[in-house]
Amino acid sequence: MTRGAVKLFGISAAGLVAGAMLKERLLDKLLAGVVIAGTAHFVNLVDVRPGRAAGAVLALGAPGVLRGETAGQLSAAAMGAAAAVLPDDLGERAMIGDTGAHALGAALGTAIAAGNGRAGLIAHAAALVAAAAYGEKASDAARSLGRG
Repeated sequence: MTRGAVKLFGISAAGLVAGAMLKERLLDKLLAGVVIAGTAHFVNLVDVRPGRAAGAVLALGAPGVLRGETAGQLSAAAMGAAAAVLPDDLGERAMIGDTGAHALGAALGTAIAAGNGRAGLIAHAAALVAAAAYGEKASDAARSLGRG
């Protein structure tokens, strides 16, 4: 089993467990799990240069803070963590790496899942699956050009 397979299955399983804890109905639990795991993967995908992952969490979490209640508190927590690591990440004194990017993304994904009903979960899940597919395609193209 490769390191990538462990990450894929581990993050997916953790996302599904978290989604199951947030929602009542089975479909909503699954969608929330996809959103949590998908957001973790997305934030890791954008972590190609210093500050990108934390910056993405700050930008994408801002609308969630305005929602208030649980979703707003979870968005604020994810943004607070991102803001805390951003100066050292940008200054290249520290690197958040895969673990930090996945953790920031999962925290943001949890906020997104908590703040949305089924329609919002479907929209976010679809966008995240599309982003992952595009990211893989772009990554494969970069590797074939010797850039990855």
